[in-house]
Amino acid sequence: MFPLAGKDFPESAEELSDAIEDALKDVFTLDKGTGVSVEGGKYPAVKKVTIDLDGASVSATKPPPKPEGVGKREDGITVERLEVSGHPIRYEEAELDLGLSARGVTLDFDRDKKGKPLLVLNDAKEGKVEAKISKEDLENLVLEAARVAAGAQGVKIEDLDLKLTSKGARSAAAEVRVKAKKMMMTGVLVIKGQLDIDDELNATVSELSASGEGIVGSAAAGIVQGKLKQYDGTKVSLMTFSLGDVKLRDLKIDLKGALKVSASFGSA
Repeated sequence: MFPLAGKDFPESAEELSDAIEDALKDVFTLDKGTGVSVEGGKYPAVKKVTIDLDGASVSATKPPPKPEGVGKREDGITVERLEVSGHPIRYEEAELDLGLSARGVTLDFDRDKKGKPLLVLNDAKEGKVEAKISKEDLENLVLEAARVAAGAQGVKIEDLDLKLTSKGARSAAAEVRVKAKKMMMTGVLVIKGQLDIDDELNATVSELSASGEGIVGSAAAGIVQGKLKQYDGTKVSLMTFSLGDVKLRDLKIDLKGALKVSASFGSA
């Protein structure tokens, strides 16, 4: 599902390209030479739509919620080939690799609750999607969160190590060990949790806990444990847009050097 700029549904390939790209620019800073292209065919039946987000940065303070259609659907466009590329997409200090390709795609027009136009992925003959974030970027995100939580109490967080373990096709257990230091004393802080991936490629964080080794580690665990409660149940999107009506199948999590989620979709 893609938001569209403007008030009206596009009536040509050029209008479609501009509407998607202008809406993306409300959220992303795009690299030169990237953006949206619509090629071939006769609108509304086009041969190829390419959405190039390579090197894009999220410019919004926080990623906006995924759009949700609430209006009466209208016939939109058909696309022989749809390609979405984000290698990488940057958000703060982290980088997410995203790729989607599909053929035989049908997209409907809809509107969100504010009346803004949307392009909804209704069906596809065949498609695949992959999202990946490196272990290093995951460690940096967790390290920053731990520093903010412990820093207010004068505890310095250093040297983080993240371990990911598969718990099935859609789940992974995470264990984070960090060195905690206050004045001349040091200890170890251990944070554990679970990630569950749903059909929209959202990662839900749950079962968060903190424990410590040594006086400083135990003190830091007490501080962090209280902060963790607000993150239990948090959803982190691995996609920059909704997959609309299509349902994923063969979803897999690969933990070799990164958190990589891949899946297929389509009627073929």
